[in-house]
Amino acid sequence: MIYVMTDIHGCYSLFQDMLRAIHFSDDDDLYILGDFIDRGDEPIPLLFDCMDRINVYPLLGNHEAIMLRCIEGLPEEATFENVVDYYTDEGFELYTAWMQNGGAITLAQYLDLPYDRRMDLLHYMKEFTLFEELTMPDGREFIMTHSGIEDFDPRLPMDAYPVDALVNARPQQTDRFFDDKMLIFGHTPTLTYPQMHGRAEVLLTDTYINLDCGAVFKEAGGRLCCLRLDDMKVFYV
Repeated sequence: MIYVMTDIHGCYSLFQDMLRAIHFSDDDDLYILGDFIDRGDEPIPLLFDCMDRINVYPLLGNHEAIMLRCIEGLPEEATFENVVDYYTDEGFELYTAWMQNGGAITLAQYLDLPYDRRMDLLHYMKEFTLFEELTMPDGREFIMTHSGIEDFDPRLPMDAYPVDALVNARPQQTDRFFDDKMLIFGHTPTLTYPQMHGRAEVLLTDTYINLDCGAVFKEAGGRLCCLRLDDMKVFYV
């Protein structure tokens, strides 16, 4: 079976609950469409868990993108208490933006690791893809990104889009994408769409599926969801 999740945001226990709910096994494949990290309690344990699974395929989210820019080049001596000493002015601006978007818990857990484990995680995250294209045995075609596609042009190949177009897009409910394949993404919690009236449910249109049901926003009713592409069944925890 082939599964898709997104925007877990450090909710490692929810992720484990979902794996049990879908009876995930070594015979299955799982695509995670970015934003593993930040805001939730256990972003680094979640990353290591996924890194150790050969059948989990990670895509880059906007939170991973800024994390990579903030951690690459940090020396072994860097700690959460002194890390700002190692940033240039530009680096400090990125760091500040990351902290304002829930990055403190991720950076603290990352810098608490032994240096070799930091490097293992850095190398793993640098392999995250920007998009995935998938054709099912019955001929259905899917394209997966973190956030949708900004300034969509059906004539453009996927690798022609800049990073920001695939990790920071904010599609509207009326936007249209491919006519012959389904786009799957997250990034914008569905419960924030006015038309959803605060419901944390998968948003399905005739050209795209938004799977971000706001897992980290439990107080607002958010949930983690998972889509099984084989039969399009949706699971929630």
